[in-house]
Amino acid sequence: MVLRLGSLVALLGFANLVLSAPADITEKRQSTLVSCLQAASVPTIEISTSLYSDEILPFNLRVPFFPQAVAVPETPSHISSALICAQLFDVKVAARCGGHSYAGFGLGGKDGSLMIDMKKFKSVAVDPSTNIATIGAGTRLGDVAYNLFNQGGRALPHGLCPGVGISGHALHGGYGMASRMWGTTLDTILEMEVVLADGTITTASKTYNQDLFWALRGAGSSFGIVTKFKLQTLQAPANGVRFTYSFGQPPRDNISYRVAIFQALQLYALNTAPKELALRLWTLNDVFEVTGVYWGTRADFDTVIAPLLAQWPSQTTGVFEEHPWLDMLSSLANGETLAQPLAYTKHETFFAKSLVAPEPLTANALTEFFNYNQNGRNAPVNWWVIADLYGGVHSNISSFSLDSASYAGRDSLFTFQFYATSPDQLPPYPAGGLEFMNHMVQSIVSAQPQTKFSAYPNYVDPTLSASDAHRLYYGAQYPRLLSIKKTVDPRMTFWNPQAIGA
Repeated sequence: MVLRLGSLVALLGFANLVLSAPADITEKRQSTLVSCLQAASVPTIEISTSLYSDEILPFNLRVPFFPQAVAVPETPSHISSALICAQLFDVKVAARCGGHSYAGFGLGGKDGSLMIDMKKFKSVAVDPSTNIATIGAGTRLGDVAYNLFNQGGRALPHGLCPGVGISGHALHGGYGMASRMWGTTLDTILEMEVVLADGTITTASKTYNQDLFWALRGAGSSFGIVTKFKLQTLQAPANGVRFTYSFGQPPRDNISYRVAIFQALQLYALNTAPKELALRLWTLNDVFEVTGVYWGTRADFDTVIAPLLAQWPSQTTGVFEEHPWLDMLSSLANGETLAQPLAYTKHETFFAKSLVAPEPLTANALTEFFNYNQNGRNAPVNWWVIADLYGGVHSNISSFSLDSASYAGRDSLFTFQFYATSPDQLPPYPAGGLEFMNHMVQSIVSAQPQTKFSAYPNYVDPTLSASDAHRLYYGAQYPRLLSIKKTVDPRMTFWNPQAIGA
């Protein structure tokens, strides 16, 4: 469930947070930075203005931060000037391109940063001769999908939430229901216009600024502010089949029953699942389902899913919908309209973690995980877990070499997202909620110590130390990333608590 903060009570509650912004953001320092921005004609929102409270509302109300000022640029030169001002006064910088950050890193990840809001960079244009799309860095995924399809039936692999911004999503991976078929969003990037920490406006591609191009595609927020992307679009599928499988008796709290179902799913994923098939396990309390999309006809879906159904209990039942591309994307977003407003108005109070499993989970790990799930009936939070199929013999996510980009999640078989909200979606987050979710992840990791698990940076966990985040998100890619960071941003202007070099 996602909360829309439309009520006066909710808005006033967050306004109180703003009024209690830390005293060390002094008026003198604020005005010094702001005067520099204003002298450079950078559109700026100051703390003292009435616009500030609405501008800094985070998607996750559990992690509010208070920027020293907010720049709302309209041109790359505005961004360049803002970065020069930030360096002049030694202020850390964070770009917010959609506002959907789980950890509030688009606000800086700490108080006192300069936030650069990219919402004015909102455009989608497809070159009909090449089918290459030029997309503004502040465009949201719903607008991307809607406009691409209406310019020649084109599409990209990307996530399900229409309000997510293209930049953070693409620069740190970008998984969606077409990714096993096409790869991640970042795999479609051909070129980027980017502003570096010293204010330089440049481009990065396979043939120009190659190291920067490599680093941006996986750890982009640490290296620059992208203003526009050039991406290779694909022909949208004519049809998709959305499915949900539920399982009958024995009782759903029979752990061995769940383990056997997931083991069959893993075996099918490794050896059989075609690239057109997206699968995910969905579980919370008494819910245990397998859902997904097949990009093709219902007849073809029935054929490709048959080997898996043959391994599942005879009580298995399915619910099916067929939709063309755009209608399917809206259906997957729970009916939400793809076209998005300029201001993002959805908010929750939550904590999320991820786990990237590069190999099948053992029966012991699955048993411990599902046992822990049963304890979730008494949890202090509302929680759910999804396990998305990334890999398998036919997946195109792993078809790109590991050294093609800094993104380190290519070896994932299943990527888990663990997500828990406060009961009313508002602060405060319940005591014990973090511990409950951390233990859920550990139920798998501790039971399978021989596996080198990692994590997915788009499901960022702010409770990780910088060193743990670097290890889990980037693995063997980190030393090269650090070397490039020291070259292009030696003063660590682009910073958050888990940034490269932090």
